[in-house]
Amino acid sequence: MQDVPRLIPFSAGTSSPAVQLPAFACDCHMHVFDSNFPAVLNAPVIAPDASLSDYQLLRNRLAIQRSIVVQPSVYGTDNSLLLRVLAQGGDSIRGVAVVNDQVSNDELQCLMASGVVGIRFNQVQKGATELQMLTTLGPRLIELGWHAQMHLTGRQLLESASAIADANFPVVLDHFARMCADEVISPHVQKVVFELMRKKNMWLKLTAPYLASASGAPYFSDLSPILKRLANEFPDQLVWGTDWPHATEVEKPDDAKLLDWLDQTLGSVEIRKAILVDNASRLYRFS
Repeated sequence: MQDVPRLIPFSAGTSSPAVQLPAFACDCHMHVFDSNFPAVLNAPVIAPDASLSDYQLLRNRLAIQRSIVVQPSVYGTDNSLLLRVLAQGGDSIRGVAVVNDQVSNDELQCLMASGVVGIRFNQVQKGATELQMLTTLGPRLIELGWHAQMHLTGRQLLESASAIADANFPVVLDHFARMCADEVISPHVQKVVFELMRKKNMWLKLTAPYLASASGAPYFSDLSPILKRLANEFPDQLVWGTDWPHATEVEKPDDAKLLDWLDQTLGSVEIRKAILVDNASRLYRFS
């Protein structure tokens, strides 16, 4: 009897991607949710339980060997679940935590020893952090050798571009910087993103094109030419991720098809390896 392809929680489709990923390919953006861990008051996004073992099915389907688990907004600055996931994942996984400027040195050292390599400022689903903390936490990021991951709307990016440009530590812009999501301001957002990327400490995370595109799946026709230009101009400053379990999406995307769209748009084996392996290894401190 022929095996029936297994459905994966929070991911449409069952087939593997057409592209064969290089060894040590890294998914640089995924989340874990567990209702046993309390949500913060008025949490903007509360997702169903999505475990590391659920995600491992997706890793196997896509042939991913490394992953970055990002603290979601629902838990605020309580990184307890993140620490548990890092302990379960071993050396193939790293973490991005959420802290505010009241965090103690002991907590930062604990996070680093557990595999945390950066902190996230989520200004789209606000609550735990304020953008001003980028300045107050900056010296501590430099001391730890961490990066700051920024999730901003296009308008927020335009308003905060000068503060981000002044950062003297690595800064990672989430979700294609939502460059095409708002068609009215999209040209201005694109201009600012390319200006920021000319600073060598700036990175862009190629995740969740459905959050960055006004034209939508499956071709993301407004985003595709921008991705080609980014890959041509900044091949060493791009990383990729799934955004599993796609907490913002009622209809879950097919992760294999999203990965194939990325690969077909890039059109280069060398750039594919740079984005999926080499850049991720440097930014997230894999051997």
